[in-house]
Amino acid sequence: MKSRELFKIKLENYRPLLWYGDTVFGRYASIKNLLGSQFGREFANVLAEPSVMDGENGVRYGVWYAENVEEYRSFDKLGPEEQEQAANQLSGILEKVTAFADQLLQSGETSHKQMGEILHLAFRVPGYESIYWGNGQVILVLWGFVSDELSKKSFSLRDALSRFRPQVTPPEPPTKVTPPPVPETGTTGITGDVKEPIVTPPPIPEKNKKINKNMEEHEKDIKITDETTTVTKDVKVKKASRWRLWWGKWWKRLLWILLALLLLLLLFFLLNNSRCGGSTGRDETTHISTNPVPGRDQDRSGDRDRQNPVPPVRREQIPETPLPINRDDVRPMPGDTLQRPIVGNRLNVIINRDNTIEEFLEDFNARYADQAQVVYCDTLANLLQVQFATDDIVVWKERLQKLTGVRMVFTEGVFGAEVIPDEPGFKDADESYYFKLIRAFQGWDVTMGKEDVVVAVIDNAFDLEHEELKGQCVNPWNIMTNSPDVNTYGGTQRHGTHVASLVVGAINGVGVSGIAPGCKVMPIQVGVEDGSMPTSAIIKGFLYALKQGVQVISISIGSNPREGTDQLPWDVQEQIGQTTFVEEGMFWNELYVYAEECGVLVVECAGNENILTVVDPMKRSDKVLYVGAVGVNAEPAWFSNFGKYVSICAPGMSIYNAIPDNKYDFLQGTSMSTPIVAGAAALLFSLGDDVKFTDVKEALVKTAIPLPGNGVRKQIGNLLQVDKAMAYLQKNNPLLADPCTRKIDSLEREIERLKKQLNQH
Repeated sequence: MKSRELFKIKLENYRPLLWYGDTVFGRYASIKNLLGSQFGREFANVLAEPSVMDGENGVRYGVWYAENVEEYRSFDKLGPEEQEQAANQLSGILEKVTAFADQLLQSGETSHKQMGEILHLAFRVPGYESIYWGNGQVILVLWGFVSDELSKKSFSLRDALSRFRPQVTPPEPPTKVTPPPVPETGTTGITGDVKEPIVTPPPIPEKNKKINKNMEEHEKDIKITDETTTVTKDVKVKKASRWRLWWGKWWKRLLWILLALLLLLLLFFLLNNSRCGGSTGRDETTHISTNPVPGRDQDRSGDRDRQNPVPPVRREQIPETPLPINRDDVRPMPGDTLQRPIVGNRLNVIINRDNTIEEFLEDFNARYADQAQVVYCDTLANLLQVQFATDDIVVWKERLQKLTGVRMVFTEGVFGAEVIPDEPGFKDADESYYFKLIRAFQGWDVTMGKEDVVVAVIDNAFDLEHEELKGQCVNPWNIMTNSPDVNTYGGTQRHGTHVASLVVGAINGVGVSGIAPGCKVMPIQVGVEDGSMPTSAIIKGFLYALKQGVQVISISIGSNPREGTDQLPWDVQEQIGQTTFVEEGMFWNELYVYAEECGVLVVECAGNENILTVVDPMKRSDKVLYVGAVGVNAEPAWFSNFGKYVSICAPGMSIYNAIPDNKYDFLQGTSMSTPIVAGAAALLFSLGDDVKFTDVKEALVKTAIPLPGNGVRKQIGNLLQVDKAMAYLQKNNPLLADPCTRKIDSLEREIERLKKQLNQH
C-alpha cells in the first residue's frame, strides 16, 4: 500500500539530531531494515518515513509518511484506555530496541557500534506530539529531532510513557502472618503456639572435623534465650582444657600479632607521607592537585572529605558564560608535535542527545566533585566544561569519556586573529585595489546590498562607534560578558573592527567602505583583552548567530601551530589532520552541518601558516567556504594556507580599512580575504528573497577565475569575481532578473557617489 502524508510541521523550532555530521532521520532506510530483520514488521513500522523540504520564504518543513494514515490519531486525541494501550506497546518496543542497541554498542565491530548509537538517537523525540496511534499500532513522527528552545528540558520518552502505564497496587498486608508448616527436622523448642525449626547443619568438611572434636570436649553448659525461643543444651566444659587450647597454637597467634603491628606501622607511614605532599601514584579515585580549582578546597586526597563533603553541583549553578583564558594555564597538549596552545586545565565535554546534562552531573558528582569543577554549560550545544589540575589533562580526558552520556571530549583551544604583521613598503599599495581586483564596483551596478541581509562576524573585539560602523550593526553580543557591550579594550584589539568594516563599512565620504555597504553586520565578540579566543566562546558565538537568523557567518580565526610546521612534508601534514584533535574536528563539522540546516553560509579563513588547512581542526569540512589569499597582482600570498577544502580566494595583502578610534590602517592575512568574500555573499543574498545559501555558494565558486600557477605550488581556489557571480545567479534564477530594481539600485549608487564628491569639495 502506498504511503501518504501523516504529519507535517514547520521546523523553525526543531533541530535534527546529528550523527558524525549526518542527520539521524537520513538513515531511515537502514534503521527500518535493521528493526524489521531483528524484530519483525511491528518494529519496522514504528518510525514514520521522514522527508524535509523547503517551503515559501525559505521556511523548512518536515513531513512524515505512513500507510493507513486515516486510522491514526495523535496522542492528545486518544482516550485514557487508548493512551494506555499506546504507552504499553511503545514501552515494550522501546525496551527491546534499547537493549538491542546496548548490545550493539558492546560489540567489537565498528559498524555494530555505529548502528547502536544511531538506534539510541532515532528514538529521541521532542514531546508527546510525536506519538500517533491507530488500528492497534503505535507510530512515531518527528523522531530524530529535538526542540530548539534553550529553556526546554530534554524530553524523555521512557519517563513520559511511564505516566500512562497501569500501576500495580500491592495488596494490604494481613494483620497476622501464619507461617507454613515446618518439616520435622531436628529438635524444636516451643514458645506459645509457634514452632521454631532447628535446621540440621550440613555435614562437616573432613578438614574441620579435628578442630570441632577438640571443641566438643571442652564445652560448658550454655543457655540461649530470646523473646520467642528457648534452646537449652547441657554440655560439659573443663576450664583448664580451654586454657591449653588457646596456647596450643601459640606460635601461630604470635605471627598474627606481629603482622598486625607491621600493618599499623605501614599505615602510619602512608598517612604521614600524604601530609607531606608525597604520592604513591594515580588511579581513578586518587588525585593531588597542583593547581587549585576555583572555589574548591584542594587540601585533600582523592577520597571524599567526610568531615566537609563537597556539595553536588546542579545544572542551575553552572555559569552560562565561558571563562576567560588564564595565560598561566596555556600550554601545548602532551604529545602534540605542532605545539598548538590549549588551556591545560580544561576540557569540553559533549553530551549525547539521548542523554541529559543532569545524568552526566549525577555521575560526575558521585566520582569527581571533590577533584574537579564544572565551570561552563551550553545547553544548545549540549556542552559542559570541566576544570581540574593543569598537569592532568590526559588522565582527565580518559576519566570524563567514561562518564554517563559522554559522546566526545576535546580540548579548549586558544585561537588567535589571523593577521600578518606589517612589512616594509606595506603602505605603498593602493587603498582600494582589492575592490578593483574582485570587480566589486561592477557588482554595485546591480546592488550595494539590502539592510535585511545580515552577516555575523565572530571576532576578538569591535569599535561600534567607528564612523564606518555607526548605524551598520544589529544585535551585537559579547560572549565573554554575556551582554551587548562589545569593546576593543582601550583600542588594543583592532582585528574585529577591521574585519567588520570590510564587510559593511559605510559610504560616508571618509576612508573606504565595505564590500556590501547596504547590508548589516552582527558583531559577536569572543575575545579577551590579549586577543585570544577560547573554543567554547567561538562555539557559543556561532550558535548565537544561527539563532538570530543571519544569512552569512564570517570567521577570521585560526589555531596557532608551532613555527616550522610549514617545513613538514604535505603527506605528514595530511596525516596530522587525520589523527590529531579528531573529536574537535568532528564537532566543528556537526556545527557546520547545522548551519546548512538553518540555510546559513559559513565563510572562514584558510589560515596564515603556509600549511594544509586540515592541520587546524576547525578547517576540515566540505560544508564551509574556506578562503585563501592573493596579493596586489593576484599572485598567491606566501602565507596563505591551502588544500582540498579551500575553494575560493580574495585579496589579503595590504588591505586598507577601519581600526579603532576612527582610524584606518593596512592589515593583511586570510582574515582580510574572508570578510571580502562574506561581503560578496551578502550582495548575492540581496538579489532577492528566493536566494538560497547553496545558490550563493555555487555562484561564488563557479564564477571565480583561475590564477596563473595556482594549484601547482598550493591550492587556494580561484579568484572571486563579484559581478560574474551576480550574473550567474540571475541567469539561473529568472525571478532575480528584474531590470527595474537593477536600475533603481544603479541610480542610488550614482547619488551616493555624487554626495561623496560634494563632501570632498
